[in-house]
Amino acid sequence: MEKICFVVCQYGSEVNGGAEIHCRMLAERLTPYYEVDVLTSTTINNRTFQPYYQEGLEILNGVNVRRFKSEPYDKAFHDKIAKKSKLGRKTRRMLYRTGILRPIADLVPKWRLSIDEEKKVLEAHGYYSSELLNFVKENVNDYKRIILFSYPYPNTFFIGEMFPNKCILIPTAHDEGDLFRSLQTHLFTNIGHIAFNTKEEKDLCKNVFGKSMSSNSILAVGVEIAEPVSKESIYKKFNLPENYVLYFGRIAPEKMGNLIDWFLLYKQHKNTDVKLVLTGRLFMKNKVHPDIIYTDFVTEAEKTALINSAKLIINPSEKESLSLLLLEAMQLGKPSLVNGKCEVMKQHCIKSDYACQYYISKSDFLKKLDDMLYGIEDPDMVAMKAKNYVKEHYDWNTIMDKLKKLIESTPSN
Repeated sequence: MEKICFVVCQYGSEVNGGAEIHCRMLAERLTPYYEVDVLTSTTINNRTFQPYYQEGLEILNGVNVRRFKSEPYDKAFHDKIAKKSKLGRKTRRMLYRTGILRPIADLVPKWRLSIDEEKKVLEAHGYYSSELLNFVKENVNDYKRIILFSYPYPNTFFIGEMFPNKCILIPTAHDEGDLFRSLQTHLFTNIGHIAFNTKEEKDLCKNVFGKSMSSNSILAVGVEIAEPVSKESIYKKFNLPENYVLYFGRIAPEKMGNLIDWFLLYKQHKNTDVKLVLTGRLFMKNKVHPDIIYTDFVTEAEKTALINSAKLIINPSEKESLSLLLLEAMQLGKPSLVNGKCEVMKQHCIKSDYACQYYISKSDFLKKLDDMLYGIEDPDMVAMKAKNYVKEHYDWNTIMDKLKKLIESTPSN
């Protein structure tokens, strides 16, 4: 059986980030066809990068998970050199915001402005692993393909730089500073193939990297729903109220936005018993309030039960390349409210005939939160539209057929 490998920052049963779950679902579904390795770190914390797992090999659901230690992380040093690397990124992002980056990228696809400093930033990153990179160098010929997850991270870039034609990049890209670094112009124009999650993600990258962007397609991912534990068990374990809205994912400022403050503002003006439940690991100072409940990490079965019992699912993130959170909620027929500043999620709303809703401001959030909690006229119709949308656009059979064809057709070194 031929071998393939995935490279991803974190991997394991205790990891619940969107890209990491995405990787795990693809890896496990490829085990009937290939021997699958995953090369990853020992951490589950993208702030401290402290080890959580042991180094070495673990076999998880048929996948060979190989964990490597990262280089010692010095946040102060990383932040210091990151400041010195901003010129290339800031220049390209300014050109993008003025609408002229695309024609310039068509003419000058590869940039070197600040690229040496940018590489030093990657080498100082908490996920950078010389041992992982050396393993790839020594074993690259054993793999038919290398599938790289998430473009900003050091191991993704350096493996893509060394063996571009061997690699398929699943970038999980959105409009953020890292996308405009000069070194990304080399990754996105040299890599063997780029597999995007959505048309919106592809269009964004086309406007950033121009006509010389590598061959690409829209692959996406299917939705995987675990069988739920009982309603009684989650209400007892997490001390849940009868009525709650739910966020699940990483509890961090870049993901949460204004959700907590705006929800508490809503509570000040409405006589309602609804509370906000936040599910996932905490990477920010927690807001202690009787209307906020933190569950910490939950199992997939608990997550399904939490979604099923929620009045509403909310995703406040501005930066999503797909949003498994939203698709999982839609698969279960739950109403969802998302940040309309994220074009990907906004388009999910539009394309599903508004089986979910988006907000674009504080006042819009407050109004739609109230409407969706207490004013949905035909919840069964909303649920049906949501389920049909996921079934039509995120079917596992179609996605896996596409991925297997990519693995077989992408040229090797």
